[in-house]
Amino acid sequence: MSVTDSWQEFAASAARQASNLHVASVSDKVHELHQRIHARYPTIARIAVALYDPEMRRLKTFVASNDPGISPLHGYECPIDSVPSLLAIADSGQARVLNDLSRLPVSESTHSRWLHHEGFLSSLTLPIRRSDQLLGFLFFDARERDVFTDPVVADLLLYGHLIGMIVTQELATVQMLVGGLRLASQFAHVRDLETGAHLDRMARYARLIAREIGLSHGKTDDYAENIFLFSALHDIGKVGVPDRILLKPGKLDDAEREEMRQHVIVGLQMAERLINDFGLASLSNIDMLRNIVIAHHERMDGSGYPHGLAGDAIPLEARIVATADVFDALACARSYKPAWTLDNAFQEIERMSGTQLYAPAVQALLDCRAEVEAIYQRFQDAIVKL
Repeated sequence: MSVTDSWQEFAASAARQASNLHVASVSDKVHELHQRIHARYPTIARIAVALYDPEMRRLKTFVASNDPGISPLHGYECPIDSVPSLLAIADSGQARVLNDLSRLPVSESTHSRWLHHEGFLSSLTLPIRRSDQLLGFLFFDARERDVFTDPVVADLLLYGHLIGMIVTQELATVQMLVGGLRLASQFAHVRDLETGAHLDRMARYARLIAREIGLSHGKTDDYAENIFLFSALHDIGKVGVPDRILLKPGKLDDAEREEMRQHVIVGLQMAERLINDFGLASLSNIDMLRNIVIAHHERMDGSGYPHGLAGDAIPLEARIVATADVFDALACARSYKPAWTLDNAFQEIERMSGTQLYAPAVQALLDCRAEVEAIYQRFQDAIVKL
């Protein structure tokens, strides 16, 4: 079976799964359900979903529907081990009701202080699971005490189950789409020695950047999660690059460099074939995949490829992925170079800031160095013997 045939087989499988995805995003669906719930229970002022990253053991805000006047909690992450009450919910699988938050001490966590500041006085928390896997938590919050009586909880458990199914379906479908393409792209990554650890690190760096700068660009937390999912597919077009170029230990000559640059065109063609052949154009945020694949080698000063875009003409998600990809490429070994130290990699992207890389994206990595280092340590490359 050829590389192309193998990719088509995996892509077709992924697309069949993705075809079940509804057009509306999780955020839209949660907002619509909040309106229905609000009609019955006007005091429920907020419904929110936080996702769990088991590899990093961290919780992160995902989507929320808030009543007018509530300041949204955007881009918040924390270790799940720092929240024993949520660990207990995850372990038990049972809902937790708190009908008078004013009796609880206000902790130093950002979330606790935010709840207190916004005047929430009662809450219902449910775990979201897929089989034995914890996906996250669902929160219903109210600004009055004693809202969550037994009858109300019984009713909300049904809504909670529906929201859990929506989140599970959307994530499972997009993850299946990404997983199928990512598995197919391993043909390229095995050949050019880019490892799964590189993709794990780069995708998490990209999500971190999106989390830090998303709000200032009018993006919500589900944007950062889509960045995380789609960024691992940035180089799928390398399937079409010959081994003599991918594996060359030295610098490429001009002709080889031009042939290598065609991987973004090939990658976009692969993505478009999948989108068009299987009717995926209505998938929420599917343009992010296109933009990441075609534009992650564009540069802020117009010196990149394939179109020489500059500044804001480069899609935001491509600017984010470019910064994450360059940083990780510097910090890991390639066939043509040894790994740089993290210090040197940070210095280099700071030098490139504003000219080649998007300055706010670079600053996000610099500001979150401790998180970057934790990701780097968690996902180490395996030693590959040829």
